[in-house]
Amino acid sequence: MEQVHTQAPQIKRNLIDASVAFYQDLLGYAPEQTSLQQIPENQWNEFAEQRGLNPNSSGIYLPRNQAAVVRDENPLSLFHEYFGHGLYCEQNLTGRKLVELEKKLLEEEKQEFSSRRFTLEDLQRFRQGNLTFQELENFRQENLVRYELFAIWTEYLLSEKYNLKESFQRKYPYFNKKGSSEINHIIGFSKLYGELATFYEFGFARVQDEKRLLHLSKDIFKTKLNKTPLLLHFGSGKLFSDVDLFAISNEIVSMYSNWLDVRAYNLKEAEDEIKLLNSKIIFPIFEGKFILGDKDYLKTLKEKILNQEITEQAIRYNLEKFDYHKKKSFDKSIGKYLQDKNLRSSKIHLSHALAMKQGYKILTFKELIDYSHKRFSHSEKIIELKGGLQ
Repeated sequence: MEQVHTQAPQIKRNLIDASVAFYQDLLGYAPEQTSLQQIPENQWNEFAEQRGLNPNSSGIYLPRNQAAVVRDENPLSLFHEYFGHGLYCEQNLTGRKLVELEKKLLEEEKQEFSSRRFTLEDLQRFRQGNLTFQELENFRQENLVRYELFAIWTEYLLSEKYNLKESFQRKYPYFNKKGSSEINHIIGFSKLYGELATFYEFGFARVQDEKRLLHLSKDIFKTKLNKTPLLLHFGSGKLFSDVDLFAISNEIVSMYSNWLDVRAYNLKEAEDEIKLLNSKIIFPIFEGKFILGDKDYLKTLKEKILNQEITEQAIRYNLEKFDYHKKKSFDKSIGKYLQDKNLRSSKIHLSHALAMKQGYKILTFKELIDYSHKRFSHSEKIIELKGGLQ
């Protein structure tokens, strides 16, 4: 079958450039590995026939090639395929696995048919017995709804920015009606918590620098930040790790999701926990990166911790916390994520209690690891702290 020749994109360059700039500013990245192809209107039917597409469709994304193919000059299709599916396959672990499986299958097909001619029927028979193809199909079906939902939300997001809202509404007339729960839920979430939080809710890579952490915090906490003496970031800050925030505030409360962990204390609680040398408040204060608040207040807290004596009450408190979190780590009803978090917390509290019993006040997570390695022999180590707070 003759291949359809594609042209370089004719969609207005400033629309693409503006969108790339928007993503770079918001997320710290934009599509890089995805190519963009535009099929002229008079060649679309032939292309659709070759690909087995509905001729009425307006675009397609090819994960194995990481190529977004758009019908003529269609901004919504550009948003959907290039910035939706393209970015998903570059900066989302689920999307990356989809690409990985597609490319693995491609290599196996090349190996199978490298020395002979083959028909479409031959290819279909090969795929029916191929484990990679079966894994790919199962994975695709499991994640299809979320994959498409993100692309539709991308259309909504960018059409709002470029005065194309009417085009979006014509394409998706159901989106603002009660009952279209999935897309409306995402749109509602975005309006409530902001665009950055919505990308993270979809599982996208999180560039955890000061600019984006402040942006995210303002979107989530809004005016509560005005009365927040201290907001810090702690943890590894890796692209696909949780966003860990630490707050001392009478307005903000602790919360967590599959990507966000906010540890919050009101002002009185902070004072009380410092007296008890609770490692869960000490470590962020000494290791956390300042986002917002009063730096003099942070300095005062550090001085209080440095001057705080080790007491039997503090040792007992940390041992009680160890016992509490250890029991919670066995509670299957809270889910594996929280079980693992409680297990790590139990190890940290126990290690700190043992250190205090020997006269050591541990101020950072790194100090805790170093102390553990020095003080316990291999057989005595009750803690494998690697991966703890980080």
